[in-house]
Amino acid sequence: MAIAIAVGIVLGIAYTLSPLSVLFLPAAAGLLWWAGRGASPRERRWIIGIVLAAIAVRVALIAGVFLFGSPVIDRSPINVLFGDEEYMISRALRQRALWLGASMTTEAFRDLYEQYGRTSYMDVLVVAQVVFGPSPYGVRLLSVLMYAAGGIILHRIVRPAFGRVVALGSLAFLLFLPSLVMWSSAALKESLNFLLATAMLGTAIATVRARWRWRPVALAGLVISVAWLATLRDGAAIIAAGGLAAGIAITLGTGRVWRAACLALAIVAMLAVVDRVPRVEAAAMSAVRAAAMRHRGHVYTPGHSYLLMDPSFYGGPRSLLLMNHEEALRFIGRGVLSTLLYPMPWQMRSRSELVYLPEQIIWYLVVVLAPVGFVVGLWRDRLTTALLGGYSAVVLVAVGVNSGNMGTLVRHRALAVPYLGVFAVLGAAYLFTHWNSERGIHATD
Repeated sequence: MAIAIAVGIVLGIAYTLSPLSVLFLPAAAGLLWWAGRGASPRERRWIIGIVLAAIAVRVALIAGVFLFGSPVIDRSPINVLFGDEEYMISRALRQRALWLGASMTTEAFRDLYEQYGRTSYMDVLVVAQVVFGPSPYGVRLLSVLMYAAGGIILHRIVRPAFGRVVALGSLAFLLFLPSLVMWSSAALKESLNFLLATAMLGTAIATVRARWRWRPVALAGLVISVAWLATLRDGAAIIAAGGLAAGIAITLGTGRVWRAACLALAIVAMLAVVDRVPRVEAAAMSAVRAAAMRHRGHVYTPGHSYLLMDPSFYGGPRSLLLMNHEEALRFIGRGVLSTLLYPMPWQMRSRSELVYLPEQIIWYLVVVLAPVGFVVGLWRDRLTTALLGGYSAVVLVAVGVNSGNMGTLVRHRALAVPYLGVFAVLGAAYLFTHWNSERGIHATD
């Protein structure tokens, strides 16, 4: 009885200080139960152990920020990991005050209607703090839950397609990669983006493979995921639709030689249409120029920027409206390469970039191994491989041509890293197995 009373008192105090922190415990327990559901006892222990350790690491990081962190903006009462996080939390608290009818300064009221920073993730933060009270640190636990849920969904997609070992390896990769640990512990929209994108891919697969009575449910989930992504960040719905289209094209165009030939002919015909039909050409160049405009905006922001266009487009006499085909192709090509290669080790000049160097080496390994895993995946499960690969490719191209700052590049590239990690683990497993089998053959000989 004394222990029960003590636990009740502790939980009561904790709930008073941070209701979200207390409610986080049963939510995390539910995720752990769901993560191990349907697995063998041994595999369940591994899955639960990985997810539990990942959640514990993030909770410890949030507690460290609370106890030992410092605000990015002077006189701010909130300790944060990133400046964008401070802005999101502060704006959400102002939005909460507005909903509750509290008074505020004119400057704060104007900030609520700024176009910059508008996202449906803000509504998630506001609703949580209207229901449970101001929780500048508790809302970060929501990010932890959303990211963990996305990781479990991806594990359930990968396990039947590529096996238990690859599923466990890719789960550990996406839960413990340092930059992903940082983003998923912050009050940023990356965790929700990952959850929605993974749910979109999972429901797309279920729409094709689920039993007939469940297919309408899966299709509804697919539509909801894409629609929510559209409100989360600019261009997210276009990237999602492009990723799904690319996945469908890869699925239909692979598996048979004649299908691959038809897909190649269709791509050539599409490029010919872009070159010869003025209206299509104008639309394509308009999209490229819009991406170039966003890239140039990133270049002019503080931080470590880099150039993708010809020098005359950066403060020179030439306007982006004068960009021709050759310049557009160079811009796109450099953007794709920058996504795969930047920041290169000799480009790193700040302390934070040098700290990131080990992970950049891991990224290079992913770039090398992911194509191997993609080819192997097409043999094992063409639909799953095509959808994960198609979405990742579209994300990388979009990030490449829209970024111009090293920090922004790394942060947005993380939207594709979990899926590329699946292919990297699959490729590494295949090469390791093949190498061992070759050694066995030679030893037998």
